[in-house]
Amino acid sequence: MKSVAARAFLTLAIASRHARAFTPSHALAARTAIPSFSINHVASTTSTTRFMSSTEPPSVTQIGKAELNEILEDIENSSREESGYVVIDVRNPDEIIATGKLAECVETLPLPFIAQANAFNMSEEEFEESFHFKKPSMDETIVLSCKAGIRSMHAAQFAAMAGYTNLVNYSGGADDWFR
Repeated sequence: MKSVAARAFLTLAIASRHARAFTPSHALAARTAIPSFSINHVASTTSTTRFMSSTEPPSVTQIGKAELNEILEDIENSSREESGYVVIDVRNPDEIIATGKLAECVETLPLPFIAQANAFNMSEEEFEESFHFKKPSMDETIVLSCKAGIRSMHAAQFAAMAGYTNLVNYSGGADDWFR
């Protein structure tokens, strides 16, 4: 069995490789309105180790398509601040280009960037500079989505490690949404 440190190193190496592989070119990002990301902050081994060795999963509410649609309508009819929700799609840019965004109000933050940059532990300024949207506050409910609900659960674990408690996973993901 691999040691916790070895698993943490492997996870960080894979996240780093995937983050570089899925960074859209400047021209592609400009054409598709998918933001390009720059990472100046590297995840610490301690955080990754804590994630890998965590025995208790975070408390995450699972929702389906109808509930996500209500949340998106709430954000679009008022605002992110008034609704108390921020919806984050953790798919890679090429996946979003292939299907489109779930809705215009959905933010894009690929899971490899969350892992590599330790995104949820960044300062508000650093987060916004790196990802081009306001960092979720501890009072907001973070709704996470991906292709099928698996990567979004991993993103929820990273958010929980950073102290976020209002976490929701759209378990159907883009596969369900665009069906």
